[in-house]
Amino acid sequence: MPSPEANSSESTEPPSSSSEPPSSASEPPSSRPTATPETPPAPFRAAWPWVLCVVGLDYLSTLAYQPSIAFSAAGRLAPLVTVLVATVTVFLALPIYWYIAGRSPKGGGSTALLERVVPGWSGKLLLLVLLSFGAVDLVFTRTFSAATAAEHITHSPDPAWQRALNDATREGEGLRQQLPQWARNLSDGAWNRQTVVTLIVLVIGTVVGVVFFKGYTRSFVRIAVLTVFVYLAMTLFIIGSGAAYLSDHPQLVESWWADVWAGNWKPGAELRPVAGWGAMLAHCLPLFPALALGLSGFELALMAMPLVRGRSDDNPEQPRGQIRNTRIMLTMAALTMSAYLLGSTLVTTVLIPPAALVTDGQAKYRALSYLAHGGTLADGQPGNVLGTTFGITFGTAYDVSTVAILALAGLSFAMTLSLWIPPYLARLGMEFKWSVRLGFLVYLFTGLKFAVTAYYGADVDAHRAAYLTGMLAVFGFGALAAAVDVWQKRQRLGWRKLFRIPPLFIVALLVFALSLVWVIYQRPIGAAFAGGFILVTVVVSIMSRTWRSTELRFDGFEFADKVTEHEWARLKKSDYPMLIPIRPGNVDLKAKEIETRTRHRIPGGTPIMFVQAEIADPSEFHQKPMIRITRENGRVMIHITRCCSVSHALAAAALEIASDGAVPEVHFGWSAENPVSANLHFVLFGNGNVPWMVYTLISRAEVPEDRKPRVSVA
Repeated sequence: MPSPEANSSESTEPPSSSSEPPSSASEPPSSRPTATPETPPAPFRAAWPWVLCVVGLDYLSTLAYQPSIAFSAAGRLAPLVTVLVATVTVFLALPIYWYIAGRSPKGGGSTALLERVVPGWSGKLLLLVLLSFGAVDLVFTRTFSAATAAEHITHSPDPAWQRALNDATREGEGLRQQLPQWARNLSDGAWNRQTVVTLIVLVIGTVVGVVFFKGYTRSFVRIAVLTVFVYLAMTLFIIGSGAAYLSDHPQLVESWWADVWAGNWKPGAELRPVAGWGAMLAHCLPLFPALALGLSGFELALMAMPLVRGRSDDNPEQPRGQIRNTRIMLTMAALTMSAYLLGSTLVTTVLIPPAALVTDGQAKYRALSYLAHGGTLADGQPGNVLGTTFGITFGTAYDVSTVAILALAGLSFAMTLSLWIPPYLARLGMEFKWSVRLGFLVYLFTGLKFAVTAYYGADVDAHRAAYLTGMLAVFGFGALAAAVDVWQKRQRLGWRKLFRIPPLFIVALLVFALSLVWVIYQRPIGAAFAGGFILVTVVVSIMSRTWRSTELRFDGFEFADKVTEHEWARLKKSDYPMLIPIRPGNVDLKAKEIETRTRHRIPGGTPIMFVQAEIADPSEFHQKPMIRITRENGRVMIHITRCCSVSHALAAAALEIASDGAVPEVHFGWSAENPVSANLHFVLFGNGNVPWMVYTLISRAEVPEDRKPRVSVA
């Protein structure tokens, strides 16, 4: 998405319109439309406050349901447990993601950092697990938000709204009765008002997603800014009015405080008097995981980092201005959300009658909306005593703004994941060209969202448990990536083991890991769903990696120095090049040459070149090896490093030489490897069955037959 002001780091204006075609915020410049043939336009960037609104579609929409969930889980203790949520947000999550922003400035977030600090197959497995939990987070962010939006729609006290819903229900039932019997039976489980409205909200969000699927456009940023601004302004008005009423009626706060210490936390529950602050903390700590949804949004903020405008002189590899602005955005998001969470939870817990907060159709899942509609307060007063504005009209307007932000919640996450997941799948060997061309992942996630909604229906708690599991897992992996990265950096400096990882990172890792375990123990549905994702992802990864193992998967060579580049160009023009692969290590080239010429009957006047390929990380799928050419006693030695497969490196070198001169021959010695173990070594470790795989790769290369190098084994 080109932007004429993209290089300005000081502008605070919202992104302006442009007639230039939009593009994905994370596309490489070479793939974007250009304004002139010579100079590609700069990528679309926006000031951090506007990007905060994009992130806020997911993060700040939590306010629509968090106060109700807090009371459902903690009762009258909800404000105190929310203090824990705000503390973890500001003092644990924020420092972790501050650190990751500086270590992964290109938008990969904790995933990119984890991939870098844990290489090899173990790192790839962790990456697959993280991607699976990210997928769970994405799916249930959308379904849970849609289900909560449906709660606001179906339980609105607006008479006109209810009449419209009743009319639509009657017409829908009439149409359903006209369906064949098998279709009616199939729809029986999902045919209720809550589920149908949830599906409609999902459809609306999906349609908006299709419109903006190509990436973050100025129009999408404008929609995000308007939606978040209106929602936060109306929410602030409700919280402020409630706080003002509490300041004029301190007996309500005193009554709540007395209930807290008396153990009168939930309607009808057994009293559990509290002896002191230590006992109070002991009661609050186990309740923290249930309220942890108030933390969501940090990972999305880092994945959307390429959208943040930095400085015009930023180094692309370490854009200090962009990192600084992203950290400002993270800080403002954490402080804003913490303040809103604390204010909304206190106001709703104290002002709303406890029975209403756990009753469907009243304040359950819609506490702030209950106040906006003028619901009866805990002291028996009508809700309009908070202000003359409160009532049906204002409440309906607030419901509209709430439904709007919930319908869009997760959309920015989905758009970011559509750019986030495919590159990792490609590096894992899972991305088929046909799937990219047909948008397979988009259809897969869309189908999963509708299937999950139809299956769980109106069970908002089931959606919430899975959403919470995915979110806590992502936070846990973020803390793990940061801790391992610090460990590795300080290990190289020779620091003592005790001081290698900051205590704050260890505490964050423990908090998120224990919270995840507790949520899984309480509601294993999220873990089961994530486990299914992980199983499918790993199986598909193994199958696709094996299936695609004979693709050339070569992204070009890099040269160690100018001398090597010159030598390589000269070798490509040699009359009759012959390549002799040898294993890494100390090799007597003179003895090897005598043995090779004797075994392969190569005349002494025919020049030969030795090739030595060294494995780097065999878990990588694509490779861009480095070449260094040396001469040892007149014999040419081609060193190829950074290989993920010896066979692919040798085949690529032979094909490169054949592209600009005589077609070379590649001569191998006979291998006595067992065929099964040789193929496993090739797929897993990149160094098995080399002669046969080089022959296979060359024969399948898309080059004319007369330009394919010949392979000889003796």
